[in-house]
Amino acid sequence: MDKMTPPERFQAVLMGEKPDRVPVVPFILGFCTKIVGMPLGDFYADGNKSFEAQFMSMRLYGYEQTPMYGYASCGPWEFGGKVGFPYGEGHSAPYVIEHPVNELVDIDKLEVPDSDKPVGGFVEAQKLCDRCVEMGMPGIFQGGSVFTAAAVVAETTKFLKWMKTEPKSAHALLDKVSQMFINQVEYFVNRYGADKCVVFDGGPVEANTVISPQKFEEFAFPYMMKVHKKIREFDIPVTLMHPCADQNLNIPYYIKMRESLNWKGIYAWIFGPETPLKTQIEKFGTHDIIGGNVDPPSIQTRTYQEVVQLCKENIEQGIENPRGFILCPGCEFPPLAEPIKPMAFIDAARQFGVYK
Repeated sequence: MDKMTPPERFQAVLMGEKPDRVPVVPFILGFCTKIVGMPLGDFYADGNKSFEAQFMSMRLYGYEQTPMYGYASCGPWEFGGKVGFPYGEGHSAPYVIEHPVNELVDIDKLEVPDSDKPVGGFVEAQKLCDRCVEMGMPGIFQGGSVFTAAAVVAETTKFLKWMKTEPKSAHALLDKVSQMFINQVEYFVNRYGADKCVVFDGGPVEANTVISPQKFEEFAFPYMMKVHKKIREFDIPVTLMHPCADQNLNIPYYIKMRESLNWKGIYAWIFGPETPLKTQIEKFGTHDIIGGNVDPPSIQTRTYQEVVQLCKENIEQGIENPRGFILCPGCEFPPLAEPIKPMAFIDAARQFGVYK
C-alpha cells in the first residue's frame, strides 16, 4: 500500500529525499483524451479542455504527473504562422500549415513577441497553467528546444540546408527563437512567481540521426545555454529536460550546460530509450533526477504483463540513482495505447519500486 500521496511522493524526490516508492510520471498528453471522450484536436486547441482531460486522467490512475501544455511543433504559431490541430485520422499532435519563414529575407522580417503577453500556443498554456496554479500545482510550459523550434519556424529541410550554406542566417533565426522563449518564460514568471513555474525543454531535431554533434555544438548549444542561463536568473526551481531520440553524442554538451550553470537548480532528465539509464546516471545522477526511458512503441504494442516487465527492468536500473529516480517512458505516452497501460507503470512501481 502507498504510504504517501502523489504530491508528497513527488515533493520528496524534488527535495532529494527518499519517497515510499518510485514516482510515476508517464508523460501522458494526448492519451488522456480517450479517458474523457474528447477529440484530440480539442486537447491542443483549448487549454482548459487540455487541463480537464489531464486532471481527470491523473485522478483516475493516481500517477504523479500534473497537467502541462506543449508539443513538438512549437514556434510557427508564436511567430504568426499557422498550425493545424490533430482532428484527422492518424494525427497525434499539432502540425505546421504555414511556416513564418520560407525564404532568407523572411528571417529579418520576424518580430520577436514581447514578454507582456502570451502568444500562439502559450495562450492555451496560460489557460492550463492558471488552473494548475489555482489548485496548488506548478505551471508547466515550454522553454525549448530552440533548435527544434527554429527547424519548424522555417521549413525543416531549408533550415538544415541554411546551416551549411547560410550559417549567419541560421544563427539569426535561432537567436530570435531563443529570445521568443525567454520572453514567454518571463511572462509566466511575472504572472505566477518563479517558485510556481516549471520549464520543459525538449526536441527531436537535435537527434544525431539528423545532425552531427559538431552541428549541435555550433547551432544548438549556444541558444540552449542562452535560455537556460535566463531560467537560472529567473530562479525557476525545476527544469524538465527531454533530449528526444538518439542524442548520445550530444551528451557532453548537456553536461557542459549543467557545469556552466554550476549544477544549480533541480533538473530532471528524460532521455529516449536509445540512451541507457546507466549512462544517464553516470553523467548526471550525482546532481540531477533521472527519469526512466521505457520504450514508447512497446507500451502500445506489447501486452500489459510485458509492459510491467519493461517497467520492472527500468526501475531496477534507476532506483538507486543518488539524486532520485522517476519512472517514465522515453517520450510521450502513445495516444493509441490501451487504457490499461498506465496501470502497468503504477503496478510496477508498487511491486518493484518500494524503497526500504
